[in-house]
Amino acid sequence: MTLLAGCAGAADPLPAEAETAPRADCLAPQVIAALGLRADDAPGTAHPDVPEPGAVPESFTPVSAVQCVSGERLTDADGVWSAVTVRQLEGDLAPLLDALAQPSESARADQACAASPFPAWELWLVDALGRAVRAERPVDPCGAPTAQVTAAVEQLDTTGEEHFPVALLAARVTATPTP
Repeated sequence: MTLLAGCAGAADPLPAEAETAPRADCLAPQVIAALGLRADDAPGTAHPDVPEPGAVPESFTPVSAVQCVSGERLTDADGVWSAVTVRQLEGDLAPLLDALAQPSESARADQACAASPFPAWELWLVDALGRAVRAERPVDPCGAPTAQVTAAVEQLDTTGEEHFPVALLAARVTATPTP
């Protein structure tokens, strides 16, 4: 019995409740940094700071979700950019809310984790008035979102998707005409 308990991994305590933001913002400095990108490279207008992720407050009633995903590449006249993909998600949020209410599992000293082949992502839940909370996702012992959370997000319908350039990875080389 002790051997099995050692393999299961301990559960971490639930996070503090998330603060409500005026809207979901995938280009906020904190979200860009959480996606593993450089916030100081984001072009365009500055985005305000957003609250840290946390547990979904009991008083918050989400009607949709917004997933912020890294890993996309865009090419324009300036060159190749890393980008953030913003996905609007709708559907039955009950499985997602149940999954988000679970605790994370602690890593074990003997835990072997493979490098994740999946892009980083952040999640906002949005209420009927457009206000949003940045949801803390429970993670497995390797730090990846739990299978329950991932499956619940994948079951939602994507109703919109946009790509935003964040950091110039490779400037376009232009040929200079010779006289």
